[in-house]
Amino acid sequence: MKHCLPPIYGPDITAENWEQRRVQIVRLFEKNVFGRTPRDGFETRADLLYAAEALEGTAKREFYRITVRTKRGSAAFHMALVLPNPQKPVPAVLMISNHEKTPAAVKGPDMSALEELMARAPKEWRTDVERMMAAFQKGGASMPQLLDIERDTAQGYWPVEQILASGRAAAAFYAGEVQPDDRRLFPAALARLFAGEDTARKPDGLGTLGVWAFAASRAADVLCAHAGIDAKKISLAGHSRGAKTALWCAAQDTRIHSVLVNDSGCTGAAVSRGKRGENVASINAFFSHWFCPSYARYAWREDEMPFDQHMLLAAVAPRLCYVASGAQDAWSDPDAEWLGAREASAAWRLFGHPELPRNAPLAGEPIITEGIGYHRREGGHDLTAWDWMQFLLFLDKNDA
Repeated sequence: MKHCLPPIYGPDITAENWEQRRVQIVRLFEKNVFGRTPRDGFETRADLLYAAEALEGTAKREFYRITVRTKRGSAAFHMALVLPNPQKPVPAVLMISNHEKTPAAVKGPDMSALEELMARAPKEWRTDVERMMAAFQKGGASMPQLLDIERDTAQGYWPVEQILASGRAAAAFYAGEVQPDDRRLFPAALARLFAGEDTARKPDGLGTLGVWAFAASRAADVLCAHAGIDAKKISLAGHSRGAKTALWCAAQDTRIHSVLVNDSGCTGAAVSRGKRGENVASINAFFSHWFCPSYARYAWREDEMPFDQHMLLAAVAPRLCYVASGAQDAWSDPDAEWLGAREASAAWRLFGHPELPRNAPLAGEPIITEGIGYHRREGGHDLTAWDWMQFLLFLDKNDA
């Protein structure tokens, strides 16, 4: 079946009036996918809990408590920051960590929804689901599921030393500290500041990914105000659900100069129309708390959506965007992720940057160019030092 993607813009859109169209796209995703992000009615405070030498005196480590306060009360989360020892402000890479510090905090998907999902699914999807589940397990995460953002510096998932060697600072926070990735625990403290105690959300009520994106912007507040950081060169990175969050944050927050997303899959870089593996129905069945309630109405009805994910990528333009896929990550669907990036590149064309080529690159052959880039790595649902090497080369190419 041939699927027709909605256009990013019409013939009347130019570089001069793109911002108006870009905001319209953001509002589409806010209303239909992620929920409405708070824009006012809160204050943010950052407290430096400690500062110390790191990496044998070649860097400085700082640890912050970031507090958000509204008339309903306050909620806090923590951010680790490691800076090289330069003589001038440096760019920073902020990581949304969906890995946790302790095993008790690690949660899996709620598989109780599988039976209901299968009952509603089209026959062809039910027939194929065992193959897709097997592919998901085959392409499953091989990287450590635990991460200590205060001490770990050489994990492929979060290679602080590699980032510092590129002349950049490295910052990270735990998404699960902001809002646990568990539908039974939504809303937690930060979300309740805006939603109150009522767990019956409005159709466009904020979901977990929206809460995480809000927190990423509050972490960016701290980085932008830091004397050692170049506020014009803040990059935001994420993997899997963290990558979906990073895209959503970057689409809204124009202080994010570049976004680096890996294996973002469904509701990330991958277009939903014609996508294999995880789809709008299955992601809402297992992770309905990630999104606003309105999103679920498009289960099995992707062709009726007035948007698709290439538009979310485009909403980052003319800032920088880099999309990465695992060649064997069938659940995320690297072909759909490539299609999202390729179609989105039309937005960068408005600003004189080349569109991505029609044909997807082979695994191991990154497209590192101006505006938007892409690579496909051999392997599954993983984030590696090789991925980070391409991210950093892309930032170097674009002086970010």
